[in-house]
Amino acid sequence: MASSSANTLQFEDVSGHVNPAEWKKDVIHDRVVAICLDSSEESTKAFYWALSNFFKHSSDSIKNKLILLSDTEGNKMRLEAYVKSQMEKARLTIGTDTPLRGILLKGDPRVQICDAVDSLEVDVIVVGTRGLGAVKRAVMGSVSDYISKHSSCPCVIVK
Repeated sequence: MASSSANTLQFEDVSGHVNPAEWKKDVIHDRVVAICLDSSEESTKAFYWALSNFFKHSSDSIKNKLILLSDTEGNKMRLEAYVKSQMEKARLTIGTDTPLRGILLKGDPRVQICDAVDSLEVDVIVVGTRGLGAVKRAVMGSVSDYISKHSSCPCVIVK
């Protein structure tokens, strides 16, 4: 289990072996894309949108890196299996040359995602939206809305 002490970020890296050299930040030639997953239809749509728009058409001069983020609310084993299955799907789409990590976040997903963006030096975060109405969003809170307002990097919300 990998943990970070930056901010309040607590996470588990389910990627297996991570080569630290692959994750050193090159601000000119690297782009770190994070996709938020929760096994919903909306997050799955965001997943495939990000793969199509950031990875299939990336130029040779930019080396993309992919991080799949999920929270551990609910059944942790099921979510870990889901993230690993999405990692396999990503591998089939983007190939084996792209650095890829799967991260399970612990705690409030809104805060943990924003902390992960900072700690993992993410350049853009992609999230799905459930399309809550104004009243439900005000009462329940929207993860995508929170991230768009509090994240330190650009946020793409996929409808």
